[in-house]
Amino acid sequence: MFIRLLRRSMQKFANCYCDYCRLSMPPSDTIWCSKCLNLMPKKPRCQQCGLHTEHATDCCGECLTHPPQWDRLFCISDYSEPLSEYVHRLKYSQHFWLAYDIGILLSQRISDPAPLIIPIPLHWKRFWWRSYNQSDLLAWAIEKQLNHKNNITRCDTKIIKRIKATRPQKGLSRAFRQTNLLGAFKVIKPIKEKHVAIVDDVVTTGATINLLCTELRKAGVERIDVYTVCRTGRS
Repeated sequence: MFIRLLRRSMQKFANCYCDYCRLSMPPSDTIWCSKCLNLMPKKPRCQQCGLHTEHATDCCGECLTHPPQWDRLFCISDYSEPLSEYVHRLKYSQHFWLAYDIGILLSQRISDPAPLIIPIPLHWKRFWWRSYNQSDLLAWAIEKQLNHKNNITRCDTKIIKRIKATRPQKGLSRAFRQTNLLGAFKVIKPIKEKHVAIVDDVVTTGATINLLCTELRKAGVERIDVYTVCRTGRS
């Protein structure tokens, strides 16, 4: 709310510039102009795994034979410019305010929102080093946008705890990603909702999400969606 009010005041009394191309633009809900937003196009994807398909489909051939543990994935675009720059700034450069604008774009992609949003937790050591969890910030931003559209959605950052410190997934092989996070997460609160959504900044192999889904299924969750900024190809 504070960010929205501050932006409206700045747009009213000062020139408004796109954060990416730096060209003047009319007042907007986000920091990007329409041309730069077109650089983050909505592409045909498999609705389950979220990977590119020639035509939009409910379930691609890969998901028919090797389905992920989740039911549906929503994303903005691929991990490419300009979106990848903003994810990097949000995650590694302390630009935590970017979660608001990214959350607006992601919420626009979500249909049939889950009543409960769960961000992927950080281990306390990494949280102490970074001082915030970017997935928490994204989840809160998405919650605000969805509820602004008269949905009833709540975000809970205390349902899942990361009980094991692990190596960052970035840069690891696909095989090592599958084992790196074993035993890293634990559900520590009862979950009443049968439909939940997991929030993360980037999904690559889906190893982290799959492990979380396993724990959520054990807790009685029946449908799991994934809300992610970027969905990358298989590696």
